[in-house]
Amino acid sequence: MGVTIAIILLIAFITLYDYFTSKTWQQVTSSNRNEIVFENRNRSYGAYVLRNDYDKRLTYIMLSILLSIGVIYGSYVIVKNLPEEELAPPPVDTTQFAVQAPPVEEDVPPPPPEEPPPPMEKTVAFTPPVIVDIPVEDEIPIQEDMEDTKASTETNDTENESWAPPVVGEKQPEVTEQKEPEVYTYVDEEPEFPGGYASMMAFIQKNFNYPQVAIENNIQGKCYVKFVVKGDGSVSSVQVERGIPGCPECDKEAVRVVRMMPGWKAGKVNGKSVSSVFRLPINFALE
Repeated sequence: MGVTIAIILLIAFITLYDYFTSKTWQQVTSSNRNEIVFENRNRSYGAYVLRNDYDKRLTYIMLSILLSIGVIYGSYVIVKNLPEEELAPPPVDTTQFAVQAPPVEEDVPPPPPEEPPPPMEKTVAFTPPVIVDIPVEDEIPIQEDMEDTKASTETNDTENESWAPPVVGEKQPEVTEQKEPEVYTYVDEEPEFPGGYASMMAFIQKNFNYPQVAIENNIQGKCYVKFVVKGDGSVSSVQVERGIPGCPECDKEAVRVVRMMPGWKAGKVNGKSVSSVFRLPINFALE
């Protein structure tokens, strides 16, 4: 760009210099020639004005071209030296989190020795019951014998004497129920793992153990874990909201890792730290 502008300026300078230094009688713009040619003629308009103002107009044109080139070059330099705008990093997608299983060892362990079948248990033959006539010793009283029996009018003392009626005028102690803090599903500020999503991913990768049963059976899938981040940042009520079919070991491992997490930054409602629900999908994937 700079070389091109320098060449244009050099050509313009040479052209002007050649024009103004080579004025002779043969040029129609020569002032001496115009004075002689239009000595006794009208000079207020026509060819005399055009020839007389030609040098001035040519100078203005060249200066305008040079000024335009200078403005364009200056704008180019200013735009080129402007600081580049720093682009914000793209938001992290928290909808998926893949956990890679460790490489499977090639050495296959030998099959376990076959255990002998358990011994046969002894069975007892079922003996059918035999009906035998047994005489009844206690005779059932008849209605005529019970006519002379009367109910007692005395009240027997109760064996439980620990209870006593409350004394009139005595105030009973008030029992206050402690209300559990409300757990919010939607909050103004979501709870956050210390250090952000990247730190949470590194923590799970470090403490996660892919179940051997899932590796042997090539089980993959996504486990959705739901837990509560309390107002003090502690993690509680960890449970599997939707597990991996056929692999309860994977669900247990996901719950175990989440329970190991350190204290979170609690969610907020109206600027106040509250208990809130957080859902974390963990994707079990084999390489």
